[in-house]
Amino acid sequence: MTDAELAKRAKTLLDRLAATPRFAGGAEESRARALCAAELESAGFTCRERPFDFSEWPARWGPPLAAAIQLLMLFVVARLAARGQAIAGLLVAAVAALVLTTVGARIRRRSVVSSPFARSSSVNLEAVRGSPSVWLVAHLDSKSQTVPMLARIASWVALQLATVLIAVAAVAAVLGAVASPVAWATLSSAAMIAALPTIFCLVRNDSPGAVDNATGVVAALLAAARENAPRDLGVLITSAEELGLAGARVWASSAQRGIVVINCDTVDDAGGWRCMYSGDRPVAITTAAETVAARLGFPIGVGRLIPGILADNVAFADARIKAVTISRGNFSTLARIHTWRDNSIAQTGRGAAEASALLSALAMELV
Repeated sequence: MTDAELAKRAKTLLDRLAATPRFAGGAEESRARALCAAELESAGFTCRERPFDFSEWPARWGPPLAAAIQLLMLFVVARLAARGQAIAGLLVAAVAALVLTTVGARIRRRSVVSSPFARSSSVNLEAVRGSPSVWLVAHLDSKSQTVPMLARIASWVALQLATVLIAVAAVAAVLGAVASPVAWATLSSAAMIAALPTIFCLVRNDSPGAVDNATGVVAALLAAARENAPRDLGVLITSAEELGLAGARVWASSAQRGIVVINCDTVDDAGGWRCMYSGDRPVAITTAAETVAARLGFPIGVGRLIPGILADNVAFADARIKAVTISRGNFSTLARIHTWRDNSIAQTGRGAAEASALLSALAMELV
């Protein structure tokens, strides 16, 4: 298949997958999953659906609640420091930070699976050919939010910056520096402005999810069907990635040890290629990614996952499975994600087609 034919095939699949939103567990996602199964079976894979239950509440309410608690903490610190009680304010900040970090980590890793609140059900699609040690992964579900991805990331970064500024000002107050009440009020106001987009970022179901993540699914499907793909290969089409990485977390909890995961999430037609990881750097995968990308003429940057973003590789890394996420995009991409504008009209299929070549070659390098 020529490059033009492959891009055309990718565009056809993108249009079909992104015809409607695909909220986790819904009928639209189920129809899209059936399409994926048909494509994989035609490429010689044995497919199996893996149902699972999970809790929606950490993904729906965790980030807004955490931002609200962090903002309240900053208000308390600023208020105490303005009254000459900066040491008490710093103690409050230290305790709150410890609680947020500890509880937040538990919620992210466990509550999405074990919490009894807001229970829901969905299905992962597992496809196997031979005895795979390398798995291609992409999430099928989509969601929208009241705040676009780019604004939410900016909000998260700004809130952390406000936290640092207030902490530095409080330390300065302990050392004898004097700040006016206006200065503390200004810092508190800046923190509130930074936090509001995250506090009011609520989950909805209005996005067709073309770039996030029909492109990644199409790339995985086409990669699995390429002639140069490994004969022994696994493909996992996860669900509920947009709801706390639930599908990946459930699957990873019982996955075979020693496997390698190449996750593909958000592949635009323009922008820079990224190979991202969480936790300890998976040196073998990132080195292979740089080698393969250079050979294909796709310069790729390697680094940690962008702050404020979650992807399925996080769930695998938490389960001590070596994993990366392959992605491509720019600020325009982030501005469309999780909005109604993330539709396949803007996609030519070229990015997904190129990603399929990168995925299959990387999988071959790692077997």
